[in-house]
Amino acid sequence: MRLGLEAGRHTLELAVELGIRGVPVEAEQLVEQGVEPTLAPLHERGLQVCQIGAFGYNPLSTDRAAQARQSELLREAIPLAPRTGCPYIVIGPGNRHPSGFGADDVRNHTPAALDELARALAPMLELAERHGVYLSVEPYLKGALDGVRSFLALAERVGSANLRVNIDPTSLYVYADLLDPRAKVEEVCAGLAGHYGLVHVKEVALSEGFHIHAGLVPLGSGPTDWSQVLALVAPHLSEDSWVILEHVQTPTEGRSSHRLLLEMAARAGVSLE
Repeated sequence: MRLGLEAGRHTLELAVELGIRGVPVEAEQLVEQGVEPTLAPLHERGLQVCQIGAFGYNPLSTDRAAQARQSELLREAIPLAPRTGCPYIVIGPGNRHPSGFGADDVRNHTPAALDELARALAPMLELAERHGVYLSVEPYLKGALDGVRSFLALAERVGSANLRVNIDPTSLYVYADLLDPRAKVEEVCAGLAGHYGLVHVKEVALSEGFHIHAGLVPLGSGPTDWSQVLALVAPHLSEDSWVILEHVQTPTEGRSSHRLLLEMAARAGVSLE
């Protein structure tokens, strides 16, 4: 399995240091700066594009002006994606709240939200099909696409093989999963089999507090057994797939997380390169 890295401003140098091949780029970069200028720093370092981020695309948002621009960015980015060598453009889960990921809205978790999302995605997926590009949804507990059932319901509505989903189990943890996520990991990896090409590796854990407090922590500091995840997804990943270590805050954390991830891959009987 091919390994990618997202570590903020440290991404390129740390990827080279660790021998990681893939790094993400943003759809906005491709559209506004051009493909060649965006890829030049990667090619100089022998790196490849592992995903194209369009996380701001949120057709359910109540901020219609902002979303008009995001929709146009996505439409312009889709024909450019093949020139990057990466077919995966990652979009958000759909959220009535304009934050996209920061807050929830009760209207997200309804059939009506999925209907509206399907209508908005239909022309985007038609364009993606023409260019051999996948729109890969980032499922999230606070979004309309908040798990296996909602994604499968959307996939049935749109009927396009160019709609994909990221395997990102920690973004779907509820309180019980934060204590023991093994069942959720099994549900997500098995339930979405055949629909994914990207796997995101990050850790979320409970912290001490009066009520529920949870957030990002370094790999190895939370409850997820990533060897379980890697073993479950391995049979369903194609040659163009990537496993992406993301939300790395510092080079020190990145080195430690990379070492741990390789150890977990070995336990799962798979290789990350």
